[in-house]
Amino acid sequence: MSALPERARTRCERHVDAWWNAVMQPTINWRDQNRSLQSIIDDDKLDHLESTADLISGNLVGSDAAPRSADLSEMVDRCNDWIELLASLSEIEISGPVRDQLISQLRHLVWLVDNAGLFGAARVAEEASTVIGSLAQTGASLINIRDENVNRWKKALLAFVTACVVFNQASPILQQSISAGESLVRDIASVVEDLQDEA
Repeated sequence: MSALPERARTRCERHVDAWWNAVMQPTINWRDQNRSLQSIIDDDKLDHLESTADLISGNLVGSDAAPRSADLSEMVDRCNDWIELLASLSEIEISGPVRDQLISQLRHLVWLVDNAGLFGAARVAEEASTVIGSLAQTGASLINIRDENVNRWKKALLAFVTACVVFNQASPILQQSISAGESLVRDIASVVEDLQDEA
């Protein structure tokens, strides 16, 4: 909502507490079967929530908040290609913890796709951006990778980005992704270094 135009944002923000209470139910037991649905949230607040979703879709179309497409099969295929590529690299080419973290991120993205009905396409788009950044940052830091695998990495990254852009069509996706991925390599490298110091 913070990315909406100011008037729309101000109008929507008035209802955030009611929406939060309806979802979180901080004072009512979720398992209480004797309460009516009307006691959770009234129709007016629910209508405002739906209108806010429409505003986000209309104003932020093509961004992580409102992806343009719902076809995620290509993204899943590219994730599986990446998992296969990473598994084929030797320990000399990429450190095990970095490879394992990347595979974990890719599997998490596939899981989000499988559960998009529950978490929504926006969450998939956000995680896809993070994965692109992680792959781009890791690729830039590999120094012992064989030439043929450098080419495989570049082709796989381009194919993955293409699948994400077809899904999301967000122009800032690359910059956001690279920024999001900067911390992964740094964090993993720091943990590995600490472990090596202890050993």
